[in-house]
Amino acid sequence: MGTDGSGRGYSLTEIFAIKFVLADIVIIAALLFAGPIYAVAITALLVVSVFLVWYLTQRVGSIDDTDEIRTEHETVDPVTTLQERYAAGELSETEFEAKLEQLIDANERAERAGVETEELSLER
Repeated sequence: MGTDGSGRGYSLTEIFAIKFVLADIVIIAALLFAGPIYAVAITALLVVSVFLVWYLTQRVGSIDDTDEIRTEHETVDPVTTLQERYAAGELSETEFEAKLEQLIDANERAERAGVETEELSLER
């Protein structure tokens, strides 16, 4: 999360506490300077924003990091991609076998030619 000057990270509870203190200050200022209708509107917006932040933190926390999130630097080999497409039903068994055979043949030809295959894609 955020860090203060000492390098310590803020917990989610501390962030919500800070948000509520700042929200109270804004609501009191709205009551004093703008009137009760604006104070109620600001309060409603702040409550909605708290629930939105809570929902998003729960949603992000529930995603399985190993299956669904891949960083842009993580590379997935073409065989794994092919297996995932077959498992998802995008490819029939014959298509899967044909593409796997193509991939194996292309890899063997590249090795014989001394070409590095890490940057190559499965599809043309």
